[in-house]
Amino acid sequence: MPDAGFTLGDHTFLHPSQTGPMSRFSEKKRQIRGAACPAFLDGVAREAGKDSAAAKELFKGKFCGHGEPTMTIFDVVIDGSHDLEVTGFADEQTEEGANLLIFLARAAGSKGDWRVLFRREWEENQAMLDGVEAEYLPHAEVAEMEPDIATVRVAIGFEYPCDAQSRDDVSWMTIDIVESQSDEPACVVNAELA
Repeated sequence: MPDAGFTLGDHTFLHPSQTGPMSRFSEKKRQIRGAACPAFLDGVAREAGKDSAAAKELFKGKFCGHGEPTMTIFDVVIDGSHDLEVTGFADEQTEEGANLLIFLARAAGSKGDWRVLFRREWEENQAMLDGVEAEYLPHAEVAEMEPDIATVRVAIGFEYPCDAQSRDDVSWMTIDIVESQSDEPACVVNAELA
């Protein structure tokens, strides 16, 4: 009998000693229900439902860059607010748009600190989200950078490998935003983490 794998929500992953079947890549993408978010989002992530405008495209699973069928999708809610102020800082422009170093959010109308939702170094480290903790940047520090701020709703999708062993074993991460006057989300982060 094979060793039992890690269970996240309603899904049990393969034990690392098992080889994942190639047939999984042709399976329909499936949101893992009842899953805990990666640890760095504790307190600000809620499982997205089909009525989430920001998560609309994520439910299709096309963001799963390795083709795995298992994913989690969360709406970001800060201080009880779905409406968030967001900003990001890039070091260069590519054909696809800005190459973000960091992406931040806080409750709309807040003058408080900014929650880090993405750092490019996570992608560069290729270490999944192991060891990534909740992080805030002080309002005064961000204000000095003269940020462009938009008010949006935010959803984050995570792809998991077939042999994930923790909620932080994420192989791909995508952040979509949607403005209140739009029903079409836009992707602001699409990062391979493993």
